[in-house]
Amino acid sequence: MKNHLTKTLIILSFLFISCSNESKVKNEIDEYVEKNFNDPDSYELVDLKLFDTINEQKVSNYLTVQREVKINKIKNYVKEKREEHSKIAANALFSGNHYYLISAMKKLDKQKIILNRLEKDSVKIVQNEINQLKNYVNSKNISHYRYVHEFRAKNDVGALVKCIDTLRINKDLTLIEDFQEFLLNKYGVGLLE
Repeated sequence: MKNHLTKTLIILSFLFISCSNESKVKNEIDEYVEKNFNDPDSYELVDLKLFDTINEQKVSNYLTVQREVKINKIKNYVKEKREEHSKIAANALFSGNHYYLISAMKKLDKQKIILNRLEKDSVKIVQNEINQLKNYVNSKNISHYRYVHEFRAKNDVGALVKCIDTLRINKDLTLIEDFQEFLLNKYGVGLLE
């Protein structure tokens, strides 16, 4: 009997917290609608569901993979440019024109310096970002929540439309309006384009 009562109290407290959190999220949405919709009075919430809870580790992994891809792109670009330079140098060497050879080699030397700096500096910047993200690699702390938000509202021409979007809500249950800014403030790095 006592065990059954304890379970019931736990379930009720969980439901109360869940309802309280949902009402905070709805209030955040209502404030956003009031400030940003063409006709806020036409807004009607159809459904709001918690879709995913994102932890800091998941965000860190995603941002790290983006940066690893960026480093590979930089290295591939530099490799392609070096291959182009080799072909230009070979053509200049075998053209037989001494002035063309000297001119091409000077130009290639300048481009080589620029290319080496580009590779070194760009990779270093991106690698520093990866190192910064390592602080979160094992963190199970909540970063933010994702909600599926279904609603009806009038668009800018006055037609009532039904929309479904995904909202990001931080762990303090406030709406994240600018995700890039959120990432920069929390992790020190943002999404790569």
